[in-house]
Amino acid sequence: MKIPLDQQNIINVLGIASLPDERKAQFVDKASELVQKRLLLRTLDSLDESSRQQFGQLLDKNDQVALQEFLAAKVPNLPEMMVEETNKMKQEFADLTAKVE
Repeated sequence: MKIPLDQQNIINVLGIASLPDERKAQFVDKASELVQKRLLLRTLDSLDESSRQQFGQLLDKNDQVALQEFLAAKVPNLPEMMVEETNKMKQEFADLTAKVE
């Protein structure tokens, strides 16, 4: 039985399980960075101009508590967006890996 992509570990999706741990960590860090950037773009797209400015100010202050409260209020579907972006990235990596094989 094939495991759904959204339940698979990114290391398995990339086919890099045999690499040294340091290299695997680098791949996972880059993948995480990519998801964060995509999530930031989606978040900004979902906000009006005033909220974008407020979000920028919170980022500048680096106040994590205020930032989380802001996101919870303004982007209540953020957890779902995170799952969607992670799954999109996994699918893109799986497609690339399949082309290489």
